[in-house]
Amino acid sequence: MQYRPSDGTVRGKEDCLYLDVYTPKNFKNVYGNLPVVVFIPGADFQTGGKEDVTAGYDYGVSSVFVVVNYRLGPLGFLSTEDTHGPGNLGLWDQQAALKFVKENIASFGGDPSKITLMGFGAGAMSVSFHLLNRVSSGLFQFAIMSGGSATSPDATVDRAREKAEKLGSLLGCGHKEGQELLNCLREVDPAQLVRSARQGKLKFLPVVDANVTRAAFLQDRPEALYGSSFTPKPTIYGYTKDAGAMRFFEKMDVAGEGKSVDEIVQTFLNEYFLDTDSRVGITAAVKYQYFRPRSSRTNATSNAINTIKMLTDFLVAAPVHFALYSHMMKGATQKAYLYVFGYPSGGRTFARKEQRELYGATYMDDMLYTVNSPMTNGASDTTTQYRDQVLLSTMGTYFASFIRSGVPGGSLSRPMSLTAPHYANITKNNPNGETSQEPYRSQEMAFWNVFVPDLHTQLNQTSWSSYMRAREADHFRSATWGTVTVIVLLVLILVGLVAAFFVYRRQRQRSKREAVEFKPLPSQSGNQPQL
Repeated sequence: MQYRPSDGTVRGKEDCLYLDVYTPKNFKNVYGNLPVVVFIPGADFQTGGKEDVTAGYDYGVSSVFVVVNYRLGPLGFLSTEDTHGPGNLGLWDQQAALKFVKENIASFGGDPSKITLMGFGAGAMSVSFHLLNRVSSGLFQFAIMSGGSATSPDATVDRAREKAEKLGSLLGCGHKEGQELLNCLREVDPAQLVRSARQGKLKFLPVVDANVTRAAFLQDRPEALYGSSFTPKPTIYGYTKDAGAMRFFEKMDVAGEGKSVDEIVQTFLNEYFLDTDSRVGITAAVKYQYFRPRSSRTNATSNAINTIKMLTDFLVAAPVHFALYSHMMKGATQKAYLYVFGYPSGGRTFARKEQRELYGATYMDDMLYTVNSPMTNGASDTTTQYRDQVLLSTMGTYFASFIRSGVPGGSLSRPMSLTAPHYANITKNNPNGETSQEPYRSQEMAFWNVFVPDLHTQLNQTSWSSYMRAREADHFRSATWGTVTVIVLLVLILVGLVAAFFVYRRQRQRSKREAVEFKPLPSQSGNQPQL
């Protein structure tokens, strides 16, 4: 069940845990021998499903193609950050589908020892999560992930409980927590849950659930898992060269012409850096990295190009490179391969030619040449049609070999290594792809994967130190005033006691004088009158 921005409706049903299995016509004759591709759809964990993908292209090799559904948005990823609602239901749905495929795919002609897990966008982030989960990682042998990883800024969310409580407030479940909140939300129509989450601009994403449940899907933050329990498999990593163009296009009304660089950067980054000190420091660093010399307020085209580069690197390329280099650091036997897709799609992503030329190859454009989808749309001019056919052949060459053996074909056949960073570079002028031996945007990757996290940590520590100093000062002031108050009270009590003592003393002296004045004189017998 998901919200459709195009018409403002909610489509689908809560009962959605199904999968589609596509097999060759003669699969009964090749029982258990065909390679298997399990495709995880989705762009942002809020939308996407098996109805968006019909089957893989014919790569020249027979295979079994499986598309899985999973719960999205608040139905799949709402978390109260406690044992009552730990979250990640959508990831558990995917894992259940993988278990089903592993146990039953032979009945459809598939080989359970040759399963490739594939995803683009949120699907790629999901593939990455399964690589980091010890149970899931035993359910497939190869991986293809393009357009993100588990370390992507849009892959996980902090403060998930706040989002759940905000949704509760929108639906009349305010002032409730934990089990009470969940019980209240379960009484709400699922379509209204999805609609209210969209209207409230609440994105529900996977969470690190290790601290709230013993049966956690993510035992630690993805960055930490990549350095600890991650076990590499043969993997194709990829992304589109202008992936950030889609995000820029979505917010052109608030970050387009007439906006300053500060306004543009903050429009896109503020949601990811919640504390003020981090925002200020990271905004300054991003301006220096991407907007030199200083862009003027009127140079809208230059600002757009630089912003798209920034968003591409931050949201997509750097997270993919983080996973890629973690893979290479872990072991040389399980190879890693990388392609950069720079061919502007002839599909419906940006229909007008001038848009495609400005925005380039945007988010998940490569998927249109990998699986059949309703988004696929033939190009109008003959040259583009020819290039599209060449590109289909290129992607088919990559993947047909990989799903059989774990080694891609064509220009992607050379694996990446720390000393030889080979990758396949697919461009408009060379849809066949060419092997590049230069590290791709290495400075920008280091900026986001090393410098910004360190800067963020330092700024947070500074903010925390300032906060603690302020708290200590408040405590000191409170303690000081408390001490002063006690001293004043003691002085007042002492003054009162002294005053009472003097009053008592004066009264006692007065009583003694009065007793002396009224005491009768002693009688003298010689002076007694005689009768």
